[in-house]
Amino acid sequence: MPGMLEPDYEEPYAAWKKDPTPDANAAILKTLDPVIEGAMRVHVGQPNPLLKSRASLMTLDALKTYDPARGRLQTHLYNQLLGLKRVNRKQTSILAVPERIALERQQLEEAASSLRAELGREPVDAELADRTGFSMARMGRVRSYRPAVSEGAIEASAPAGFSGGVRPAAPPPSIWPEIVYDELDAYHRKVMEYGLGLHGRRPISNAEIAVRLGRSPGAISQAKLRIQKLLDQEHELSGMI
Repeated sequence: MPGMLEPDYEEPYAAWKKDPTPDANAAILKTLDPVIEGAMRVHVGQPNPLLKSRASLMTLDALKTYDPARGRLQTHLYNQLLGLKRVNRKQTSILAVPERIALERQQLEEAASSLRAELGREPVDAELADRTGFSMARMGRVRSYRPAVSEGAIEASAPAGFSGGVRPAAPPPSIWPEIVYDELDAYHRKVMEYGLGLHGRRPISNAEIAVRLGRSPGAISQAKLRIQKLLDQEHELSGMI
């Protein structure tokens, strides 16, 4: 392999470049694992399984933009994985414990109204988070709060996926959906919010989503297929770390 690609990475990179299958992804991630671990320690400190999943996904994306003629692969990956700092801050806030829910609910509603007027569309949760400083988990608690119901009786529910229509399910075992959500544009984020019932929302049908977003039901279905493909990568990446 010509250029500045390190000799240790030439063979797995060439194999991946020729045919980037799931097996090739797993092989090159295994080879690059010391680099990924090193970048995580430099950028965010001690690695954890959740960040490792995100780092693996970011590494695969970084490989697509790597040019051996312009520099070393390790340097390229370290630069691309700088984004883990932002991810780590976001994940930390997602796990925060909310207080003063009633007041925060009012703040959330006011922020949504303000953004709706500014943007001329429904704001996505990421925009609401930026405006209010709330984490996604906090917004979920705020939306789920019912003054007449004790806290122990409030149950979060969301579909396990997009296929088969809207159906209740147990909360996901990880926050992988939030990782996927963070990678999407505003339109696909909104489809994901409505379709999965993210952050305390009630899941709604394709027809309802189409009306709210001014798109056709077919366009919503296509958007869901793209999102589901990303959600399914959790299982692929879980075997690589």
